[in-house]
Amino acid sequence: MVMSIVITVFVVLFVPIKEAYAYLDPGTGSFLLQITLASILTLFVGIRSFWSNIKEFFINKFKKENKDE
Repeated sequence: MVMSIVITVFVVLFVPIKEAYAYLDPGTGSFLLQITLASILTLFVGIRSFWSNIKEFFINKFKKENKDE
């Protein structure tokens, strides 16, 4: 029942798409590049900030496994 409703909504909303006549100016590419670089740099800064915690977690995890054996 739910799947048939989802399929019906999808067909009604996305199948009759017409031409958009959209324009992407050069600023759009620059904006997407900025978002991508900011995301990558944020990931690196987050990893660097918590690197000691991450390293300690894995060291303790492998020490516990060796003690159990």
